[in-house]
Amino acid sequence: MLISGKSKFVNSSFTSEDELKKMVLENADYFFGQSSFCLSRDLISNKDGFEVFTDGFAVDIANRQWFIVNAALSKHDVWSHIVPQVVKQLVSADQSITKQLIIGLIMQQLREDNNIMKMFNDAGYWKEGEGVFENEISDIQGEIFGKSPVIQMSIDSVFSDLSGWAETLKANVKLSIIKKYVDSGNFKKIIYEIPEEGDFF
Repeated sequence: MLISGKSKFVNSSFTSEDELKKMVLENADYFFGQSSFCLSRDLISNKDGFEVFTDGFAVDIANRQWFIVNAALSKHDVWSHIVPQVVKQLVSADQSITKQLIIGLIMQQLREDNNIMKMFNDAGYWKEGEGVFENEISDIQGEIFGKSPVIQMSIDSVFSDLSGWAETLKANVKLSIIKKYVDSGNFKKIIYEIPEEGDFF
């Protein structure tokens, strides 16, 4: 239980994986880095080849890293639900066509989302000439997607089966436990507890 003044916040269950995923995507800086942006499931839902990526992707420009976003509830079985999903995502992420599709989507978002454009600008890439700028961005993305993705799995509780299995993978898996607390006097007031930087599993 958490106390703030006269308010008591009690540990509560997530209503759905969508609630957990929404919380992660809205607070991307804390999970993926200050210069990161997300390509949510809503953006990729109508794109062929992205069926296995249920929660989207994230890209950290400064650290040249990309992530597969995965939000899961511990009530789901590790071996029948979580493991098959992650394995399919890793296989698909290793294919060049998948990376090309993601890069194409990022270029589209650069034209449509000023916030993403600003992140590239802040990283030192300026849109002085369309062709030069796109070549620079292509070079960055080539560096990013030349690496294997990190699986960023946010979950409400981690069991030994999941952490043990994650350690057997060649891929880097970051398990972050997210806790939800609800004001006992007003259920619309919610606090989420996330790991400190460096405290990911």
